[in-house]
Amino acid sequence: MLARILLILSLLSFGACGDDTGGGGPDANTIDAATPDAMPRQVIEASRPLEVGALVEGTMTGGMGDVAVITLSAPTADIGWNIHGHANGGTQIIYEEHDKMTVAYTFAPATHAEWYLLVRNEGTANMEVMVKVELFGNMVWTWL
Repeated sequence: MLARILLILSLLSFGACGDDTGGGGPDANTIDAATPDAMPRQVIEASRPLEVGALVEGTMTGGMGDVAVITLSAPTADIGWNIHGHANGGTQIIYEEHDKMTVAYTFAPATHAEWYLLVRNEGTANMEVMVKVELFGNMVWTWL
């Protein structure tokens, strides 16, 4: 009987191994469903010189299931940027920010179209803006 109890206790102690976090949950990392979980299909990286008031623009062609992870950085908090479309001859701003030094934004369009990433120097001095766009799915990038 004692041998049987020791055997049961021994087996139970082996079953407790593997959860090194102590939280009682699984050992695997959890993944946010909104974050792409694969390597990007394409990465666009460029340094763009922008004079005061100047802008640079690129086109992202894609739709449902496609994702673009956008990262921008500048030496001062003078980046103005937006994502917009031009359906039916108008301009539709999807997302816009001003007075930024860094930007990290994930764009997942709901409909298939050409979407435009516009980056502008809104400061009082010329600057270099670092642009990085990671493409997932079938999204296609073109500099304008």
